[in-house]
Amino acid sequence: MTEDSKHIKNIPIIQNPDDIIQSNLNFNEGFYEKFQEFINHNPGKTTLELCEIITFYDFTEKTLDTAFRVFNTWKNTYYGVCGPFIYTNYRWFPVYSKKYNDTVMLAEENSILRARLEEYKKLLKNEESSSS
Repeated sequence: MTEDSKHIKNIPIIQNPDDIIQSNLNFNEGFYEKFQEFINHNPGKTTLELCEIITFYDFTEKTLDTAFRVFNTWKNTYYGVCGPFIYTNYRWFPVYSKKYNDTVMLAEENSILRARLEEYKKLLKNEESSSS
């Protein structure tokens, strides 16, 4: 357990090392940055929601949960590349700040802003289509 995860209770870690073996995780070098970027762009989603939209690795809910816990347990292994990740209200968030509340607030705000941006893009596209 890392020093940071002692202070943030919602950073789940591996409790049973057999979970890692059973999950049979097999990540290549480029995976970690891609995963971090993906979570940064999709904060506040459930494990199932993330499984449904991840296209660069074949996760199940169990293996995705294990991956998050692996990154959190051995944070120094992935420092600056991937994780740690917060799990609260059945949703995953990247850690943007050492202050837990700031992280969740920022992640939720990012999710709302991304959704609004998508709505505005659709409105703009519809407006352009109707004026043609």
